[in-house]
Amino acid sequence: MTTDVDEPTVVRSSIEVAAAPERAFTVFTSGLDRWWNRHHHLLPGELAQVGVDPHEGGRVWEENDAGEVCVWGRVLTWEPPRVFAFSWLIGPDWAVPAPDATGSRVTVTFTPTERGTRVDLVHDRLDAHGPGWEGVRTGVGGEGGWPGLLRRYAAEV
Repeated sequence: MTTDVDEPTVVRSSIEVAAAPERAFTVFTSGLDRWWNRHHHLLPGELAQVGVDPHEGGRVWEENDAGEVCVWGRVLTWEPPRVFAFSWLIGPDWAVPAPDATGSRVTVTFTPTERGTRVDLVHDRLDAHGPGWEGVRTGVGGEGGWPGLLRRYAAEV
């Protein structure tokens, strides 16, 4: 597992999983609800589920226990089993994003290795969130962000 925050507006995390790229991609996308941290949600109440609509333009969303749905990302690239990218619409206030929110970008690539698949996650354009964007970088680059989430993901693969 590696994480790099040397570039001011980019967070990079990588992990290798013992699975073929097809399985690694599927668990990351359609299996998101199995490995996502249940404490990471924007809506009030408990997180009921989190998901990805499997196509370009699709939603990255969450639903709470009251049935309310929040869209916090949009699928930018859907190329199974190689690349999945989405806009990250959650800003420095860590609140439900407005429908016209400007987002950063998360790109996940799945590269075959001798032991399985290397999963590289790049969260860039963080400054697109405007004033306070550094807090987003700190959040997604810290242990409670992508590094911890990738470890949870790897445990599910």
